[in-house]
Amino acid sequence: YLHYINWFYQIISRSIEDTTLVTSIDAHPTKPWIVTGHEGGNFSIWDYQKKETVMKLQVNEVPDKVTRMIHGVTKYIKETSLGHPVYSVKFTAEGKRLVVGDGRGYIYVYDSTDTKLHEVEKFRAYDKKSVNSLAAHPTKPYLLLSSSSFSRNIKLWDSSENWKFQNFKVKPENTYYVGVHSVKFNPRDTNTFACVTDEDKVKVWNIKTSILETTLKGPFVMADYFFNRGHQHLMVTLKFDAHNSEIWDLKTRKVVHTLSVSGHKTTWVACHPKLPILVTMLDDGTVCLWDASTYRLEKMVHITNSKCRDLVFVQDTNGRPRLVIAFETMIAIMKVNLPIANTSNASG
Repeated sequence: YLHYINWFYQIISRSIEDTTLVTSIDAHPTKPWIVTGHEGGNFSIWDYQKKETVMKLQVNEVPDKVTRMIHGVTKYIKETSLGHPVYSVKFTAEGKRLVVGDGRGYIYVYDSTDTKLHEVEKFRAYDKKSVNSLAAHPTKPYLLLSSSSFSRNIKLWDSSENWKFQNFKVKPENTYYVGVHSVKFNPRDTNTFACVTDEDKVKVWNIKTSILETTLKGPFVMADYFFNRGHQHLMVTLKFDAHNSEIWDLKTRKVVHTLSVSGHKTTWVACHPKLPILVTMLDDGTVCLWDASTYRLEKMVHITNSKCRDLVFVQDTNGRPRLVIAFETMIAIMKVNLPIANTSNASG
């Protein structure tokens, strides 16, 4: 259904009550497709213009209640992960491939050029450890990053070299440490990527030199590269149970600005890769849109009281930005018609 908030926004909602919780989402770079991964071991692709499911695939069997209960206990005792969920889904840069990471440590690669999925590759990325995060290189569709919440190793995969990988070890093996929350390529310097570790730090690596360039000391649960035309080295971060988000200078390793909404906790942060638009999610299901050039709060829209699970920016067929938000019970697509979204030469 459609629900009009005002002329700035149009919310297109899709109920997901008939399926399991969403673990991750991504948007196709050229088609009106949104892919969602689910805890039930499946993923689906939804056409938000036609408002219909394009394709759906069950990757793994749905675990029974006993399995889930056992996992709920053992995951705090040793490095184990529930083997069935799909944890991460990602389209490659040109949209020809869809990459899926599951709880058993496998990465699946599908041809996504039409309405029929064709598996072109399947390989084990981590031995019995879940693939919790994937990142596709912004310009080189053959490069892919993977990380696990149960592994110290981030892997850069090269499909042009028969899926050989380059390893980035975020912590020595002889120290107590679990894994990595997420990985993210820098859209403005694609030779670098950032990760958020389970030791609550943000680390920035260079894929050309394999050198660790920057470490920010948290504790952090989330981070994204911050787009500001006047500054090339900013990052937005979020701490656990935080009332605000922080903007860091990666060169000086200092906080340059703090964003907050009085009386609310921030549960999610993300920045548009090519426009000065920052979004923060509040604990009551409100979306906050900020001008990343001025740090000004432009709009607040309450969508639902459901918890945010993931979000991603996407451009529609006319090149205008949209925000896709996965909640526990629905997916909302927000048209962003702010002045800062309509400026030309945005990536300059």
